[in-house]
Amino acid sequence: MKVLVVEDDRSIQMVLELVLTRMAKCEVFLASEGRQGLAMIKEHKPDVVLLDLMLPGMDGFEICQRAKEDPETKQIPIIFLTAQPQPAAIARAMSLGAAAYLIKPFDPSTIVSQINEALAKARAPQIG
Repeated sequence: MKVLVVEDDRSIQMVLELVLTRMAKCEVFLASEGRQGLAMIKEHKPDVVLLDLMLPGMDGFEICQRAKEDPETKQIPIIFLTAQPQPAAIARAMSLGAAAYLIKPFDPSTIVSQINEALAKARAPQIG
């Protein structure tokens, strides 16, 4: 199971990498900025993407929109993981095709359960 984490905060990257490799036995790829994240979605074709909203270079909305417009990546579940709790941001993310929208700070078990829920909807094998 491959998970791409697109997050510019190194401490959050490290926590997610630890949770996903230890709890869920995932192969984790990390991107620190928007353009890199979009390129890694296309290159690695992960099973799921954890995506921050506020990123340097390109925001999470644009990454999600571009990934969902690409026939090669549109089926990949994208879970927003952000500190932006505004209803308008949540509605926009979901309208772009996001599988879920989680607010930081997060509970590691919630991340795993949300990934499994997104994978179940996409009819993909689940983790951990």
